[in-house]
Amino acid sequence: MMNNRRQFIQLSSWGLLSPLISSAIAPVSMDSESIKAVVSQPEEGETFIVRENTPITIRVSKMKDSVASISLCTEEIQPGGKIPVHKHLHEDEFFIFQKGTGTIEIDAVEYPVKPGTMGFVPRATWHSITNNNSELLIFTFGYSPAGFEDFFKQIGTPKGQPFKPKTPGEIKSIAEKYGMVFKG
Repeated sequence: MMNNRRQFIQLSSWGLLSPLISSAIAPVSMDSESIKAVVSQPEEGETFIVRENTPITIRVSKMKDSVASISLCTEEIQPGGKIPVHKHLHEDEFFIFQKGTGTIEIDAVEYPVKPGTMGFVPRATWHSITNNNSELLIFTFGYSPAGFEDFFKQIGTPKGQPFKPKTPGEIKSIAEKYGMVFKG
C-alpha cells in the first residue's frame, strides 16, 4: 500500500503533470502560425448535465477551440455521487480537485482527495471517483489527446433544458464509440 501511495503522489505531482501538459499544449506542427492560445473564464464553456444534478462544463475542447492535444473540463459531484469504474483506451486523464473531499480509485487502490489533490491516470487504467462527504466535490479534469470531451455532449442534456437521462445501454453504446469501457 505504501508503495502504491508513493506512486500516486509521484504521479500526482506537477513533476509528472508538467511534461504531460507541456507536451499536450505543444503544437502538432512546428509552424508558429498554427499555435492558438486559449483562455477560459470561470463563467465560460458548455455545460451538460450527465447524471441527475451532475454538471460537466467543457472549458477547452478540440471542436470549439481547435486544440487537438488537450481538453479541460470541470465537474461537480453531489454528496453520495460516484463516477463508475471505467477506463479510456485512447486518452490519458488528469484531475485537479478544488473543493470537497472524496476518493479516487485507480487500479483498485483508493486514495483520499481534498482541495489541492492532483492525479494522473494513464490510458487503459481502471479508475473512479466517489464523493463520500456531505458537500459538493468539484474538480477540473482533462484528456490528452483532446476529443473525449464530446462524449459528455452525447450523453448529457444541455444546462437549462429538462434533464433527459440516457439508458445504460445508450451510454454503453456511446462510450464504446469513444473508447471508454465500464467495469462490470
